[in-house]
Amino acid sequence: MMIGMQAETLVGLIGFGGAVVGAGGALLGGWFQHRQQADTARRERWEGYARSAGEAALTELLTAQEEMTDWARRFSGSEHDANELNTIVLKRGSAATHSSLLIPEASELRVRLKVVLDVMMDYYSAPAQEGFSQSMTRLRWSYMAAQEGIELLAAFLRGERLPTPTAGFTTQRSQRDAYRAEHPLTGF
Repeated sequence: MMIGMQAETLVGLIGFGGAVVGAGGALLGGWFQHRQQADTARRERWEGYARSAGEAALTELLTAQEEMTDWARRFSGSEHDANELNTIVLKRGSAATHSSLLIPEASELRVRLKVVLDVMMDYYSAPAQEGFSQSMTRLRWSYMAAQEGIELLAAFLRGERLPTPTAGFTTQRSQRDAYRAEHPLTGF
């Protein structure tokens, strides 16, 4: 009888050990699943932040282009009109800059967009163009830089690789760099 009890006890202990291992496995599996879901939720949250900030910056640039187009239609050549263009470019460019700073995990985009927006807002760097007033030259300068930013943000929002800078923008950037080498900004 004693041997039978030991066998029964042994079977009971083996069963108990199996239950402990099974419960431990279930707890460990639940912990891994929870962690995976938390990581997925965090990644989706960051993607949502990136999309929202990217869309906000894109909206500012598109609005800037619309307002610049409207301004060009109304442009009378007056100093007041020129100041209005300055306000449009600086207001929309600053808002796009602020929105772009909120885009997480996209350092290349932020760096490239900062350059684009700096060029857009530094319209004083625009060299004179034959057949265009100073204000219209500045308009074209800012409009072209805004388009470069729109293309960057659109590629980012589509999940595509960022496009290489266009030849026109590369020229603009070189002209700005040359102008700023001769006329550095003070107080910054």
